[in-house]
Amino acid sequence: MKRGALLFAFNSPKFNYFEMAEYTAKRIEHFLQLPVAVVTDEQSLPEIPKFNFDDIIIVEPDTSNIRDHTIWINKGRYQAYNLSPYDETILIDTDYMVNSDKLNKLFELPTDFCCHDTTSFLMNPAVVQEVLSVYSFKTLWATVVKFQKTERAKQIFECLEMVQKNYEHYGNIHSFIGGVYRNDYALTLALRIANGHTSIKSDIIPWNLVHVGKNTSILKDHDDEFGTQYVVMYDNWKRGKIRKEYCTIKDTDFHVMNKENFVELMSE
Repeated sequence: MKRGALLFAFNSPKFNYFEMAEYTAKRIEHFLQLPVAVVTDEQSLPEIPKFNFDDIIIVEPDTSNIRDHTIWINKGRYQAYNLSPYDETILIDTDYMVNSDKLNKLFELPTDFCCHDTTSFLMNPAVVQEVLSVYSFKTLWATVVKFQKTERAKQIFECLEMVQKNYEHYGNIHSFIGGVYRNDYALTLALRIANGHTSIKSDIIPWNLVHVGKNTSILKDHDDEFGTQYVVMYDNWKRGKIRKEYCTIKDTDFHVMNKENFVELMSE
């Protein structure tokens, strides 16, 4: 059974996602010893890629999503099932820092599809878990998804396509803002629909997704070791004060939500 990782990388006016994918692919190859395929478009593909991808899959991107007044090409993840050249695939966001071999444990789980449903914010554990809306259920995360080429997994991705194409409708039903398309929300809905509007425990990755939030900066010490700086704002006799806290990250994967910070790490 052929196993590999799949990345989606479409450049935007603000970020070169293909370069981010190359950096992430190198780390996947190093820590997981997996081949990596990338889905991209002609405009994002450089003349000479810096990483020797196992497969470069060219598609026409959907540019209809707008975030922070600029194009954000994150639609089309439902194509992952048909586009993946692997029997078992780990679909990973390009801003996910692979820093251990832990994702290989996903292949040992007795399921054909799994993703995260619980997050931990590095250095800020008190953050409340995100829900789809105050009237709905817990958000699932599309940051890391493992799937096999099974009929059930195919149905999940077909549901993901349906939700994407009817995103405003589902936003109205579940009372979330439907203007900006989010893969996390679409996956939350698609998996429940495919499962007959229920949740299945085995679909959940049995450890938390580690987020690095906006108040935490990541600094590279070595290729497999990072330092962090967390800035805390607090009141001290009604005067604004700043406290900085530090820690070291090793043998832990994490999702860098601040893409500027991720780009900085690539160049260090």
